Amino acid sequence: MEMKAGVGTTKDVFAEWFSDRPKWMQTAAARLATSRQMPPPEAIRALADLSVAEANGVDAVFETMPHGLFGTAVGADAFKLRKLDKVVGVNAIRENACLDFGSADLSVVFGMNGSGKSGYARLLKHACGARHKSDLLPNVFNAAKTGPSCEVTVESGADSNTFEWKAEPDGLAPLRSIHVFDTTAAASYVDSKNLASYEPRRMRFLSSLILICDAVAEELANRKTALPKSFPAVPMEHTLTAAATFVSQLRDTTKPEALEAACAWSAENLEARQDIEKALKQHDVAARSKQLDLDKRRLALFVASYDVLKLAASDEETSKLLKSKREAASKRKAASEDAAKVFAGSALDGIGNASWRLMWDEARKYSEAAAYPGKDFPAIGEGDRCVLCHQPLNDEAKNRLSGFETFVKGGLEASAAKAERDYADAVVGLPSLPERAKWKLDTDFLKVEPAAGEALYDAVSARLAAIPKAEAAETLPPVDWTAVDAAIAAASGAQSKEAATLEELAKDGKKAELEKQLKELKAREWLSQQKAAAEKEICRLAAVRRLEKAEALAKTNALTTKKNELARDELEAGYQERFLAELRALGGTRLKVEPVAVPEGKGKISFKINIRGAVLKASAGSVLSEGESRIVALAAFLADITGSGQPTPFVFDDPVSSLDQEFEERVVERLVELAKTRQVVVFTHRLSLLALVEDAIDARKRAATTVPVLSVITLRSFGGSTGRVDELDVRHKKPKSGFIAIRDHKLPKIRAHEKAGNASEYDSALKTACGDFRILTERSIEKVILDGLMERFRRSIQTKQLKSLTKINANDCALVDSMMTKYSKFEHSQPDELAGVLPTPDELAADLDRVIAWIDEFEKRAA
Repeated sequence: MEMKAGVGTTKDVFAEWFSDRPKWMQTAAARLATSRQMPPPEAIRALADLSVAEANGVDAVFETMPHGLFGTAVGADAFKLRKLDKVVGVNAIRENACLDFGSADLSVVFGMNGSGKSGYARLLKHACGARHKSDLLPNVFNAAKTGPSCEVTVESGADSNTFEWKAEPDGLAPLRSIHVFDTTAAASYVDSKNLASYEPRRMRFLSSLILICDAVAEELANRKTALPKSFPAVPMEHTLTAAATFVSQLRDTTKPEALEAACAWSAENLEARQDIEKALKQHDVAARSKQLDLDKRRLALFVASYDVLKLAASDEETSKLLKSKREAASKRKAASEDAAKVFAGSALDGIGNASWRLMWDEARKYSEAAAYPGKDFPAIGEGDRCVLCHQPLNDEAKNRLSGFETFVKGGLEASAAKAERDYADAVVGLPSLPERAKWKLDTDFLKVEPAAGEALYDAVSARLAAIPKAEAAETLPPVDWTAVDAAIAAASGAQSKEAATLEELAKDGKKAELEKQLKELKAREWLSQQKAAAEKEICRLAAVRRLEKAEALAKTNALTTKKNELARDELEAGYQERFLAELRALGGTRLKVEPVAVPEGKGKISFKINIRGAVLKASAGSVLSEGESRIVALAAFLADITGSGQPTPFVFDDPVSSLDQEFEERVVERLVELAKTRQVVVFTHRLSLLALVEDAIDARKRAATTVPVLSVITLRSFGGSTGRVDELDVRHKKPKSGFIAIRDHKLPKIRAHEKAGNASEYDSALKTACGDFRILTERSIEKVILDGLMERFRRSIQTKQLKSLTKINANDCALVDSMMTKYSKFEHSQPDELAGVLPTPDELAADLDRVIAWIDEFEKRAA
């Protein structure tokens, strides 16, 4: 609110600024202020109707923004995250696991590595719709692919509500104000710029209104898309005509009389068009002549290949080839018979047949190329060897090899070999059919019936394939060439006739003038046929124009400008102040860092952490150490989230990672302070953090200040699954309550195992109880005898507790020493020869009663 100058009344400047916005936008703002939620699709359509009405001067009922709406800030109701239940499909967390936070203000979820803490933290990030979240995987060692899901219970005052989450990517709406800090979130604050998640109420209102305006603009755009142009495009042959010019200038303002004149078409126009067409006969001589030349060349190419096929498949050529085949066979027979006579006395049969000749030819190649280059084959000189068996040649062998070569080069054998080569060359020379698709294109070009063209292709293919196997031409499949022959003749004749016509027409000097007149008449005739479509197009253009006017009223420039102004005034400065305050609280005053605003348009403001005073340009992440980056990220996170003033829960997954002792103590103090005003959940595996939290709580109790309620939840892994809550964990309890838990809960189960004869379960449970006894005895030194004067993982010494030392006597020391000695053997490993014997349940019970009674008596002593 602001005061008018010199006037004692206040005015709502924000509402007055809204009064200058379009009326439909004021209506949207008024409805948003009332409903406080995004309007449904039907409401968006109604707002789009209002914007169209306003843009085109149509009467409509509009609403105005109520004054004083943003006079005071409105906070969200405080709530707590009560529990995660029925967890399924999340890492190795056991099915239907439950993590109950109770009503505590500060919950510390403790567990060793691999106990399920990160799984629960990841689940919370997804359920809350966090910006920075990793994939949520099921148990990778389990073949079952179960999707993640859980039930989340939230408490607000006395009310409790349970919501089911089933992997919704945006999380559950009631949980979106819960913020999670982990390593990924920390890295994003230091290594990149981040959009501040908190916005003052007026900025949030403008953000929502911008979304509504965008939705209305999208609705208007969809309506334009639903009005597609139905008027046909002007055909290419009608370009550069009066009709085409008229169509290009068609507008929503085109007068009916202008349309009537442009579309006029009479009987006289039709008669004139027919007369010109008759005179020209061909309306485009040059183009047609060019195309005709291409068609002639295409026909000539086809005929050339077609004639080759036809000749090769003819009876005459086929008879020649088969004759060559018979001659080769006859000559081979004569050569074989001659070889049988010549080599009748040979020691081996088959000399002169095909396999022998192949061997002989290869032997010749080997001899001339490698064994005896430069010598005639066969080499039978002094010292030469047989190229086949590598044995020395005697006179008989030399004569035999010479006889073989004489036979091979002799008349009958040479004649047979030549005849076989001639036949083989003739078969290889048979032409191949073109690809079927090419054949179809060519026969379609000739206007051959598709079935006839396919039949001829198959017949020629079958005949060519059968030729090498045939013995006589009469046995080959027949081929009917008549359909294609006729088509070739018809095409050739038509081309010749058309060429003569075009040549004659080119001599007409009036051609160009007549063609122009004919083009205008055809275009006008086409436009006369589209008169109804033109009238419809004019109506469509008018509707589009109305929507475009409405789109101009839906622009968000003014809203964005206003939001940027608010961002500078309310967000940017406030964030920087909060960041520096958080950095001081966390002990990071020595760190030279500062947040710098980065505008991103549409009113969005991001913040990037810069190194203050740096001479060289460098990112914060590359300068700061890992621990320093963690503190800076935590300060940025808290400054970002706490700016809203809303008491929403915080979740921290291992917040003190990489921090030294001083930073860790500062962080713990800040978490405990936060827990005074909101729920804080911390996941950790560090005993030091747990000890520091307990110490901070105790310190506040001693100072009689506001103390948040603390709960410690211990997780463990067991049987291949994680995320199990250790209901009987006593090691993090105060000594007295821990001893009582052993006596009242664990001891009865030990006795039950003893009674049932379950030896292994009995031993395991008793050993665990003895180990817990020893840990609690050790903690009794810190918590009971020293009364918190000094503890592990804590640097400070509580000097006010010095007076408790006066209560200690020798009996106290003897009791603690005896119990530590007795039960240490069950907590620490022992050599086999000194292995301890487990106490009986009765003995353990007696020791428990003795220690509990001692604690009660010690605490009542006067200091």
